[in-house]
Amino acid sequence: MRDQLSVFLIKILSSKSKNKIKDIILKCKNKFPKIVRLINGSFDTLDLWNEIEENLGNNYEILMIHTSLNNLVPMYKGSVTELLDFFLELADRKNITLVMPGFMLGKNNNGVKDFYLKNKKFDKKKTPTTVGLINELFRRRKGVLRSLHPTHSILAIGPKSKEIVENHHKSNTTFGEGTPFGIMDSYKTKILGLGVYYFRNLTHVHVAEDLLVNKFPFPEKREYEVIPIKLIDKGYTYKYQLKYYTDNLSRRRDLTILRSEMSKSDLHQWSYKGVPIFIADAKNITKKLLDLAKEGKSIYK
Repeated sequence: MRDQLSVFLIKILSSKSKNKIKDIILKCKNKFPKIVRLINGSFDTLDLWNEIEENLGNNYEILMIHTSLNNLVPMYKGSVTELLDFFLELADRKNITLVMPGFMLGKNNNGVKDFYLKNKKFDKKKTPTTVGLINELFRRRKGVLRSLHPTHSILAIGPKSKEIVENHHKSNTTFGEGTPFGIMDSYKTKILGLGVYYFRNLTHVHVAEDLLVNKFPFPEKREYEVIPIKLIDKGYTYKYQLKYYTDNLSRRRDLTILRSEMSKSDLHQWSYKGVPIFIADAKNITKKLLDLAKEGKSIYK
């Protein structure tokens, strides 16, 4: 019921209203940290990882992480660099590939059109990500690779990083075959949401849509504008037709439908000392959505 209520509020509130509410909550947490910690408790990096590992297990080759540091404080006693260093050391120790979103979604993550109408280019090395401080720090770390895509670039380090990122700009879709998201489905990939909710941050749900394209059972026809931009990578420039969707399907999306269809081992959301956490199996998320699509069902109402 709580998930459904949250989805309902996301749908009816404007982006401006949602950002205002977030700012108020963050200000209250920063103003009264002792009270917040008294209610929720506190934890360090090792405490957090012990909680995650108990639910994550060890059977994965790729770990993709979505984070919101604003939802970790003030309960988390460590720093952003400490948390990032931990995951980098973990990836190295386990010999897995660590992946994070390097998305550029414009101001307040809701201004893609305005950003690219003004800037007209995406520079893989210079264009920052807008989806969090830890992601931006990860982007700047030595050895981290980035896919060449104007809105949904992927950051990766580890054994499969080159394969994951190298052909994103050559793919016909953002999330389908040949993209980082599609490639992750060919391996044992776990998605970890840290300080975020699956029904807001599980980007992987779009893989099935891009695999089926026109055969996906959207409840209405997709509408979009095309913005011609340039992609820049190591001195090379590529022409790119960026699709900017103008329909209202995002307001009709309800990922709680997916949770009701999947087992806890494939999609699990819980709270640890006031911090929302989710874990999802990438390949099984896509498989379930493809199976539902065959029945004419989707995550859109």
